[in-house]
Amino acid sequence: MVGHPRGRFPMFSVFVALLIACGVEGDVAAQRSGSDAESALAREMERIRARVDSIDAIFQPLPLLRPSAEAALRRFDNDAQLVAARRLGISPRTAGAALDDLVAGGQVVKLADDSEHWVVRRLDSSSPYLTRDGAAALNEIAQRFHRALARIGAPAFRLEMTSALRSAEAQESLRRTNVNAAVGESTHQYGTTFDIAYSAFGPPLKPVLQVRIPEAPWLAAHLEGVAATLAETVAARRSRELMAVLGNVLVEMQSEGKIMVTLERLQPVFHVTVARRF
Repeated sequence: MVGHPRGRFPMFSVFVALLIACGVEGDVAAQRSGSDAESALAREMERIRARVDSIDAIFQPLPLLRPSAEAALRRFDNDAQLVAARRLGISPRTAGAALDDLVAGGQVVKLADDSEHWVVRRLDSSSPYLTRDGAAALNEIAQRFHRALARIGAPAFRLEMTSALRSAEAQESLRRTNVNAAVGESTHQYGTTFDIAYSAFGPPLKPVLQVRIPEAPWLAAHLEGVAATLAETVAARRSRELMAVLGNVLVEMQSEGKIMVTLERLQPVFHVTVARRF
């Protein structure tokens, strides 16, 4: 069973009961309606619990990332990735003011903060931009990841992006606080490289459960939000299994010559550089 934060549910029920009762005091018909809504709430919460348990059960038998796959994902060091970045990327000294022109010219793509395939965390040391090839590689990774999840019957958990284009100034600043930051030039400066977290995954964009509560339809969106939050706790608990699903996708694409990957340890991310034109 998933470690549900069940203690939250009674408080949520109290809140909903107050919401239902608000403004209907003394109205017997309204009170009866409120009671029906509370019963419907309890019914839907049980459906949510059952759905979240079923999601967790999908991941219980899945193998973790094999040592051979981990070794493959450490095959290319920063120097090897720099060769590809210099060949395929933008100038490492591109000023922020020039990015709009590069976007308009189709050389650079600005990543959506919240898309079907990924969510972008707050980027303190980089900006959500990639070269056209880098963005194409990211899209293919995300699509293959979702297809792999669909094959095992899992929801479409999303990738969490933690870094993308980094200016030379930001790279120098980061180097003072992050031991993973490369000495000298970083592939991130070329817009060819992005980091994907493997310790956390975003909730699916679409609801993991369609709530059916005609007795109180205004609660549907709130309950679907509860379901998404609980599904995200499953993703956190099963992050090593999800890491294996994603890692196997990266191994496949690296073997096809499309990307180069570094499995980082001090920061829980896959460091990915595009290796050819898309």
